Amino acid sequence: MKKHPLLRKAAVVLALTAACILIMICTAGAETATVYGGWLKLRTNPSLNAGTLASYPTGTVVTVNGQNGSWYSVTAPDGMNGWMLGTYLRFQGSGGSSGGSGNAKVTSQNGLNVRLRTGPGTGYTVLGSYPPGTSVTILSSGKDWSKVQIGNFTGYMMSKYLTGGGGSGSDFKPTTLPVPSGYTVWVTSKNGQGVNFREGPSQHYVSIGFYGVGTEATMLSLGNTWSYIKIGDRNGYMMTKFLTTTKPEGGGGGEIIPQGEAIVVSMNGKDVNLRTAASLNSQVIRTYPVGTSLTIITRGDQWYFIHIGDDYGYMMKKFIRE
Repeated sequence: MKKHPLLRKAAVVLALTAACILIMICTAGAETATVYGGWLKLRTNPSLNAGTLASYPTGTVVTVNGQNGSWYSVTAPDGMNGWMLGTYLRFQGSGGSSGGSGNAKVTSQNGLNVRLRTGPGTGYTVLGSYPPGTSVTILSSGKDWSKVQIGNFTGYMMSKYLTGGGGSGSDFKPTTLPVPSGYTVWVTSKNGQGVNFREGPSQHYVSIGFYGVGTEATMLSLGNTWSYIKIGDRNGYMMTKFLTTTKPEGGGGGEIIPQGEAIVVSMNGKDVNLRTAASLNSQVIRTYPVGTSLTIITRGDQWYFIHIGDDYGYMMKKFIRE
């Protein structure tokens, strides 16, 4: 049965409206962002419950294609498209650099990005997330929220995250908050055993290293339960209770579980999957037969990050024998 002309016209209007909404949500201009804070997951949809396509280490530069709340549609260097959480992206390009004109600067006590919203409240949509040092033009300021312009974006940012002068509002009182420059801490533990260094602030995140008492680290962001630190050329998280500003006596330091050679094993003799992330839901890079030689890079409770030939990825601990 043919549709009535008015129904066909309504369908076209709805389709065009949906396309416009999609463009409004997902188009934020061409810019780039850099991953920081460990391995960041690229997901199929803008949700923590969405599937993982791949994971990318700190320093990976991605192209930002659009935005949906605190999530960003990106293209990774390998050409894969998906969504990344803006909390772990440092922005460059349009509106994201620390250069340019402005009468204030973004600042934050923990050194993390600060959100720009559509209205003066945490319930409003996030327009962008900007690192400390980003130049800001204050259009009108208030005790809690200020209306600002960053690049081509106009929105609201909490006044406590702005420092500088010349705001148009007489009640603007910039607060200077220290941006962490990093200071030395050491790994410690009451039982003298090593401590896990993880890619995120939770024991559910994969361990990216295991360090002994006396290991020297740089404190980047101090937290009550977890702290963001740097050990060697790795950035990650360690429980604050295992860090001290006084160097422990007798601690050997260093990573006490080094990289090592191992082989693939399985109880049933079948091939074993190498995956893009430490999850059975993540994409399979390749399968390897029993007996394949591999190099362990970092160890987790259930997953190891390994190197086989030209491939890097995750394999379950139970399928690896050292």
